[in-house]
Amino acid sequence: MVKRFQIEDLIIQDSSGVVFRALDTDHGKTVALRRFFPFGADGGGLQPEEQVAYNIAVGRLAGLRHPALRSIIAGGCDPVDGIPFLVTEWVEGDSLQAHLERGAIPADVATALITQALEVCELLSQVLAEQAVWVETDIRTIIVSSPESGRGFTFWISPLKWLGGSDESRGLESIVTLTEVAMDWEDRIVNDQAGRGLGGWLKWLRNTAATTTLQEARESLAASVGADPPPPAKKLLAAAGQEPVRQTSSRARLVPAFILILMTGLIGGGWFLLRNSSAESPVIINHPPPAGSLASVNQQAAELSARTLLADQQSAAVIAAQEAATKQRGGVIAWEDHELLVQNNGSSAIVEGIVQATDLSGSGKTIYLLFSENDDRDAARAGMRISSDAKDSMTEKFNSFIGKKVRVSGSVKVQKVAGLNRPDIMIGDISAVMPVQ
Repeated sequence: MVKRFQIEDLIIQDSSGVVFRALDTDHGKTVALRRFFPFGADGGGLQPEEQVAYNIAVGRLAGLRHPALRSIIAGGCDPVDGIPFLVTEWVEGDSLQAHLERGAIPADVATALITQALEVCELLSQVLAEQAVWVETDIRTIIVSSPESGRGFTFWISPLKWLGGSDESRGLESIVTLTEVAMDWEDRIVNDQAGRGLGGWLKWLRNTAATTTLQEARESLAASVGADPPPPAKKLLAAAGQEPVRQTSSRARLVPAFILILMTGLIGGGWFLLRNSSAESPVIINHPPPAGSLASVNQQAAELSARTLLADQQSAAVIAAQEAATKQRGGVIAWEDHELLVQNNGSSAIVEGIVQATDLSGSGKTIYLLFSENDDRDAARAGMRISSDAKDSMTEKFNSFIGKKVRVSGSVKVQKVAGLNRPDIMIGDISAVMPVQ
């Protein structure tokens, strides 16, 4: 089975596993091959009886389709260590992370994203008879599909939650985090009207994430942003002749989670998938989604992709102009040439600007020269690591540059944490700061 898939590139690697882009040599199509750790990086793979259940279920799941989920093509377990892997369809588009690196997304787009995630999770929870955020909410794994695909936002079902190997809370805390990251609201107090009502919903969810249900979260979100009430998941299940199943326990969830999805169909977003007993291929039954739901999500994703493409084109033009100006200055970059500095991340640079103020990091281990007159979180600054016993003397020396034009020679390090996109020019000692006459 593994020989069928030819690895082409490593996409993501972290403590939960690794994702590769691969070629399905049987069909000549690009796929995503994911090798994951069900019980942590050092927890080992599946036991023999679990591998049997896993292989049977994955084999039967192959070919299932859902517009908001990446379908499973194949899967299995490594014969050496029992580590499971999944092969899913490759969805063209950029990760949500790539879009957010350009700034917070519009409120209506964020609302569409969260609405779709909640709806898919609730439907899957009805099938599995257990409330949980069953999809991955890491922004690296959420794909904003290309306009041509018409897929909107696509999610991965979380295999670690399937197998019961995740210590993640069963509440909606991950949805809180996803909303905060999408809107750049991390560690911020937002008012009820922010984001066209999304702010009020987030405040409510922050206080109730551990106890509220997915249905309540969906209803509250719709009410907060002025949308139509969402249809109950049980009605959607009943329309396809589905019934919730009995709850199962922790690690034993492996067998029922897969088998029951097979029997009941993978559902979400108003789409239902049933297997015809007399056919080899699954039959997709399309129940019309609620007005404005799936079509709206697709439109929002397409608009976001178009916005990003335009931003990239504009950024390229800006960088070209900044490079030309830098060449005229003999290779010196102006501190306000943000796009050019970000592009030079990890490279040496000479940056010029008038020092407006100095600042210390929260730990007191780094001192900065600030070039911006405003409290701009993304504005370039020059920083130097200092020892605790040198803090007072270095602060005095750095303060002596306030109001002066200086050139700083250092290495550009772009901070991309909690919505930041700030280029810091890091220097080794104060001799790297030269006043300009």
